[in-house]
Amino acid sequence: MPAKSVHQNGLATSNGNMVPILPKVKEAISQQVPVPETALPTRIIRVVLLLVYFWTSSIFIGFTQYIGTPLYLINKDHYYRFMAFTKQCMTLLVLSMTQWWTTTTVFVSGDDSVQDLIHKLPDGRLQCNFASRMVLIANHQVARTSSFALLALTFFPQLYNDWIYLWWTAYANRPFNHGHVYIVLKDSIMYIPLVGLGLRLAGFVFMSRKMKTDTPRLTRRLGQLTRRSNGGQGGLQPMWLMMFPEGTNLSKNGRAKSVKWAERQGEKDLKYTLIPRSTGTYFCLKALKGTLEWVYDCTLAYDGVPEGQYGQDIFTLRSTYFEQHPQAPIHMHWRRFKVSDIPLETPEDFHAWLIERWNEKEVLLEEHAKTGEFASSINQGKSITTEVKLRHWWEIWQIGAVMVPVLAGIFAFSRLVGWMRSG
Repeated sequence: MPAKSVHQNGLATSNGNMVPILPKVKEAISQQVPVPETALPTRIIRVVLLLVYFWTSSIFIGFTQYIGTPLYLINKDHYYRFMAFTKQCMTLLVLSMTQWWTTTTVFVSGDDSVQDLIHKLPDGRLQCNFASRMVLIANHQVARTSSFALLALTFFPQLYNDWIYLWWTAYANRPFNHGHVYIVLKDSIMYIPLVGLGLRLAGFVFMSRKMKTDTPRLTRRLGQLTRRSNGGQGGLQPMWLMMFPEGTNLSKNGRAKSVKWAERQGEKDLKYTLIPRSTGTYFCLKALKGTLEWVYDCTLAYDGVPEGQYGQDIFTLRSTYFEQHPQAPIHMHWRRFKVSDIPLETPEDFHAWLIERWNEKEVLLEEHAKTGEFASSINQGKSITTEVKLRHWWEIWQIGAVMVPVLAGIFAFSRLVGWMRSG
């Protein structure tokens, strides 16, 4: 059987056609041995192990959340800390799946505003020293279509890939922030059985993209994110509020929507990103003003995506998880802006500011398309090369830290009752 890979001889498969990929990726791939085609029994075993691991861990996390819900009536501070613990478990699950079932290389760069905040540790892992409270905005490059297969693999239908790397950054941050990530999601996800309830307990924000409907939801949720502990006498809880102002991922359908939106707004459509929608982001920043100092911006780019094609058509779940093909490298370029310097007087002022940021992203992504990298002001002018992985493999035991003792206690109690009845 001939060797087979997502990328072959400097080409990428897209819609059944072999198309050229970025020059730098072509050179890197040509130096690698092609990945042999995985035998069918091996693929079946990989799928079974992945699904068993995912669903077992998901059930543990879900029941852990349900066990903690009474805390809301007893002590809200304890409740939010407990739910932050369960979100840490979600992070460990997703990152361990990404580490053990695929290989993901990430190039991290940044401008002068984050020059001293991003470091590479001696063991090769990434460490960031970003703010504990922020609004994080990013372009949306790769997503998966909503399907049962995807639901079986991740908590986030339609939002897989970009979220993984942003949430991984929170995991790599000091102080740790992966338990305090709040993601803005489409409200349709809220109604998925079991998963939707788990995401609501995690405190995620759901939007319908209709401000008449979203305003009460956002007001209530953002009010919770600005509450102070200890009955209002303590500090603000950590918060990374993640938003994709584009509203959808970069795809053929997303591009068509962006073109129509640009025509209605009298603006020029973009090439490497989609026209951002500013209303929701503006509302959040207005509501959170005074409780955070920084807005962080991440520009995401994926190698191996030919011009005119889209990442979601190339990086498939099958090739990534089932066939064990390594993903093409991901690039993350970071910068930050002081909230006090962002014009929030009127929606029009903020929209102009956001459009300017997206035009800057266009320049960055055009540079990446030509050179295969972003310019960097960190790490002595070079991007940091690292991988998505856990600090220690045994961190995954946190997932069962609550449920295992509970199940052990139930088992011991049932045995005790049985022994007493037989006696």
